Amino acid sequence: MARDALGRLDRAHLVHGFGSPAVAERDGTIRMVRGRGIYVWDAAGRRYVDGLSGLWNVAVGHGRAEIARAIAKQARLLAYAPTLLGFATEPAVRLAARIAKLLPKELGHVVFTSGGSESNESVIRYVRAYARLRGTPDKIRIVALTSAYHGSSTGAASLTGLSTFHRYYEPMMAEVDRIARPYCYRCELGKTYPACGLACADELERVVAREGAARIGAVIVEPVQGVGGVIVPPVGWLERLRAICDRHDILLVVDEVITGFGRTGKWFGFQHAAVVPDMLVFAKGVTSGYQPLGGVVLHDRVWREFVGAGPDFALHHGFTYSGHPVACAAGLANLDIIEREKLVAAVRAKAPYFRMRLDALAASPVVGEIRSIGLMAAVEIVADKPTRRPFAADLRVPWKIREAAIRRGLLCRAGAEGVMLCPPLPTTRAEIDTLVGVLGEAIAEVAAGENP
Repeated sequence: MARDALGRLDRAHLVHGFGSPAVAERDGTIRMVRGRGIYVWDAAGRRYVDGLSGLWNVAVGHGRAEIARAIAKQARLLAYAPTLLGFATEPAVRLAARIAKLLPKELGHVVFTSGGSESNESVIRYVRAYARLRGTPDKIRIVALTSAYHGSSTGAASLTGLSTFHRYYEPMMAEVDRIARPYCYRCELGKTYPACGLACADELERVVAREGAARIGAVIVEPVQGVGGVIVPPVGWLERLRAICDRHDILLVVDEVITGFGRTGKWFGFQHAAVVPDMLVFAKGVTSGYQPLGGVVLHDRVWREFVGAGPDFALHHGFTYSGHPVACAAGLANLDIIEREKLVAAVRAKAPYFRMRLDALAASPVVGEIRSIGLMAAVEIVADKPTRRPFAADLRVPWKIREAAIRRGLLCRAGAEGVMLCPPLPTTRAEIDTLVGVLGEAIAEVAAGENP
């Protein structure tokens, strides 16, 4: 940990959002100073494999000069214009059109924000506006999954299903219902796939029966849960949700903050299923983290309600930096790279090798299940493989594995279920060998300590 003058200033003044203030003030943090490709370096000169793409977002890797040039060029030309007051800039217009071109024709109306939490706050407001304009003012409840992650601002955190984001901030937004996630390894309904018949999706019918369809406005899901443990749903799950939503006039919202822009081997995660959502949330990969940017894409049927309300209706929703021209310029340059280097197809091609290398970790006595899609994976950690019994939470075994990996030069994420990987899209097979090998060493070290 940095102990120089900047390290002292860090401990004294910089607040780190998801960490312990006591630990940060006592120990300081790792200060990163540069990056290139899939690697980053700290202030002490140590190199790390960025096995989490920053925070699920540095899709094209670090040090992309063309994105830096696009940012500098736009900042010199025009640094800012307030799109929420009716102004437009070329980068914002072109990026909105470019995103729409990647999606089904019904999804053509792009609202820009600064990130995922703002985008999901926008979803809440659009669901409410849509309901009221249609004369159904009570149809505003939103159904989300257990262990979902949709952000940490108050509304978005209410949609988030992780108790750590609620514990000190209650009461949360009341109009949220929760259904089981498609977590087949530990089915929350006590069933077994495929005999379950996708009972977790049918839980939505139970909520509708309890609350009444006249009160349920939307369902929001991640096509693959990210923070919740890289939960890859079984075939047919998203289609079943879509059918239930259609039956009860409920909007289907897909949160593609992590899964969007090639991560799963398709441009967007929902494209692995035969559905079209009513709203799509994006952020992270749209700029590969080079600038803060997010947004919501609205289906024509939602947009037509807003237009049909006439000239006296205004959305009265937006943010100071919505459609920021410098951020949008970064997004355009980022998409240029993804398309020019054919990174979405490359992810599909590399995914089987990534999975094969990960499967070798299953020999460990503490690895219960490996889940992956594209270049996104989780290694579930258990105390007993036959019974799938997890380690006691207070042992913090996944976090010990993460710490062991960092000591060996690999950045990854830990959660209640295990450890997660999400390397940059250009990661090579040799680099996959390195990051999986280091993770295996970290798992073996911690396993030996927990089971001497």
